Amino acid sequence: MVIPHHGQRLSPARRLEFALLRRRSPYLVVPFGAGHLVVDSRDDEIGRAVFLTGGYERWHMETALSALAEAGRRVEGTVFVDAGANIGTSTVDALLWGGFGRAVCFEPEPGNASLLAANLALNGVADRADAHVLALSDADCAAVLQRSARNSGDHRVAAPGGNGWAGRQEEKVHCRRLDGLVEEGLVDPEAVGLFWADTQGHELRVLRGAATLAQAGVPHVIEFCPWLLGDDAPELEEHVASRFSRIIDLHAEAEVSPARLPELRRMYRRRGYTDLLLVP
Repeated sequence: MVIPHHGQRLSPARRLEFALLRRRSPYLVVPFGAGHLVVDSRDDEIGRAVFLTGGYERWHMETALSALAEAGRRVEGTVFVDAGANIGTSTVDALLWGGFGRAVCFEPEPGNASLLAANLALNGVADRADAHVLALSDADCAAVLQRSARNSGDHRVAAPGGNGWAGRQEEKVHCRRLDGLVEEGLVDPEAVGLFWADTQGHELRVLRGAATLAQAGVPHVIEFCPWLLGDDAPELEEHVASRFSRIIDLHAEAEVSPARLPELRRMYRRRGYTDLLLVP
């Protein structure tokens, strides 16, 4: 079902429309910036947000790209690497208006991966993107993905030895180190303009497995959610502080010194999360 918005974004009528349409169709095709996305109408987070706003954290990408341009780091024609690509919200924007030439996407959840493939095709960028149904981590191994029933963006790879989250459906997924994929020639660090990682608390392990990108000077954007990171948060801060010279809080649009990362953790433990632009 194709749904136009006619200027009604975020209106009460638009919210009611979503509630009614989800009863009629499990999938909706909705405007999304310069293109369209197929969304799951049963998804209370990403599907609903895209339907209501026509975007999903697009302003964070705009802020990141503006900061990189001001620093003389332009991304035109480079490769966008998307860890936790979900249904393509970041990759589609990166290819349609962000200036990137190609994308390499990683999404372990099969339902999301199917919608990702559909959205790449729908927006005419499938020939510019390589999508892989796997999770990035710090080891090549099988892992457990704990699925959220209502939020397709909140599926979580359970850390080895962790307790996980009770009451979630689980499925086995395959994890790879990005460094291993670099060795195999699937990713060229010298061609990458931005590494984007939104992995629901798995960010430290993703970064540890992607050392070649930081060594090549590739900027990163990572989600920073202290309550999801849990015990990984202090080590993530040390990892970031030792490898990146500039840190920008994209929600606050403010630069943060590495020494202030513990303070940022305490702040966002109360307020939720942010995205950090990390520049080597």
